[in-house]
Amino acid sequence: MSAARLILIEGMIGSGKTTTAGWLEDWLSRRGEDVRAFREFDEDQPIRTRAVDQLRAAAAQAAGSPDHAGNVAPRESEVYAASQWRRLAERCLSGQQTLILESIFLQNSVMPTFIYDAPADVVTGLYDMILDQVAPAEPFLLYLRPADLGAAVARVHGARGPAAKERNVTFVENSRWARHRDLRGPGAVAALYEAWEAFVDTLYDGYPFAKLMVTDPQQDWPAALTRIGAAIRP
Repeated sequence: MSAARLILIEGMIGSGKTTTAGWLEDWLSRRGEDVRAFREFDEDQPIRTRAVDQLRAAAAQAAGSPDHAGNVAPRESEVYAASQWRRLAERCLSGQQTLILESIFLQNSVMPTFIYDAPADVVTGLYDMILDQVAPAEPFLLYLRPADLGAAVARVHGARGPAAKERNVTFVENSRWARHRDLRGPGAVAALYEAWEAFVDTLYDGYPFAKLMVTDPQQDWPAALTRIGAAIRP
C-alpha cells in the first residue's frame, strides 16, 4: 500500500470530472490502495463550501424537498474556514488512504470569488491561502479542459435538459461578473468560463506541486485515463 495522497480534480462544468474521479477510485482500488473519491455533492465531503451548500439548497427547492443545508446557520467563519484544508492535509498525512476531491478546490472555493467580480489579487489571495493550508499534503492537481468552451457549455446544457440550463444561465446572469458586463443568456455562461479559464492558466502555471492538464478527455477516454493514471502513479 502506498503512502496517502490527495488528488484534486478540477475543470469547468461538463469537463469529465465525475467520470474521472470514479475511474481513478476504481483504478487505484484495483492496485490495492485504500482510496475514497468525494464527489461534489457528497454529504460527507471533507471540505464544506458556501457554493456547494447554495447549490444543494437550490436543487432541494427545485425538487420540492427540505433544504437540509439551509436549515443550519452556524457562523460562516467556522463552517467555511480555510483551516478545513489544514485538517484535510493532516488527515492525508496521518493515514494510508488516498483521497480524491472533485470540484472543491478551484470550482467551488476559488471561482465563486471570481464570479463575484472580486479584484484579481483577492481571488489569487484566496487561492494562496487555501494552498498554504493544504500544502503539507502536496496535492496532485488534475485539470480537465474543453478545447472549445462555448461548444462545451452548449453540450452540457443539451445533456442536462432545459431546467438545468435555465438554472445555470439564471445563476450566471445574476452574478456580479455578468451584470457588470451586461451579459445575458447562454453566451454569458460561455463568456464567464472563457474569462475564468484564462485566469486559471495563471494559477495553474504557478501551482507548486505535481499537476496535469488534459484537454477534452471525453474524445478518447482510454487514452486520457491512461495518461492520467501514469501521471498519478508513474
